[in-house]
Amino acid sequence: MTIKGWAAIAAIAGAAAFAGPAWANPPSPAPNDSQQTYELDGTVGTHGVGMALTIDGGSKFDIGHYFYNSQLKNIPLTGSVDGKTVTLTEPGGGVFHLTMKGNGGAGGEGTSFETSTEFDGTWTQGAQTLPVKLGMDTAYAGAPSAHRYQDVTTESDVAFEARVKRFLDAVLAGDKQTAAATVSYPLAVNGPPNLKVRNAAALIADWSRIFTPKMLAALRTAVPHEMFVHEGQAMVAGGAAWFDAKGATALNEP
Repeated sequence: MTIKGWAAIAAIAGAAAFAGPAWANPPSPAPNDSQQTYELDGTVGTHGVGMALTIDGGSKFDIGHYFYNSQLKNIPLTGSVDGKTVTLTEPGGGVFHLTMKGNGGAGGEGTSFETSTEFDGTWTQGAQTLPVKLGMDTAYAGAPSAHRYQDVTTESDVAFEARVKRFLDAVLAGDKQTAAATVSYPLAVNGPPNLKVRNAAALIADWSRIFTPKMLAALRTAVPHEMFVHEGQAMVAGGAAWFDAKGATALNEP
């Protein structure tokens, strides 16, 4: 876990009322000790994106993809690393030209993936050029697992992410019945208020106390794709919501 992930988890773990897990593990790596995967997030123009890049031997680009938060569909990337410069190409002809940047501290020179905290540059397709700014989110040995949520559920990653998205969409739309049907009871709510919601009727009755303006604001930032996983649960929005195989299991107001 790098700077951004450390900060998010530290904030969660520091909350006295926190009842969910306090760490986020990456998916199980493929058996290749020379590979390292880096997960980033940021923007292409005004569009929020996530990206995963697997590097072999510290410099050779192996595999990668990125996705738009509004679409949650992986777009494959091929590319190369040349010193501090990373060039990535997608099938539709879009090209990323990125430069590694460090934080200026010890070990943060930005001369390699290991010492970089940001990747800045451009995305170009035809006559269109957009600015790109990506920050390191997490890093782990090996390539991404074929089943990211294997510690959470036996259903497919697509099905599990769709379940999480149903909950988020329902909450943000005020659809109480659908939201209540996508919760794993009892639901721990760590606020204020601190609640143990036992069933759907209780969730609906306490809706306004549970889904406060702060909670709703946090959930609006949630990206239900390539989520952090720890001890059988996945999280979104920096730990504002945690999910097990049955649905939302803990909410933590920022």
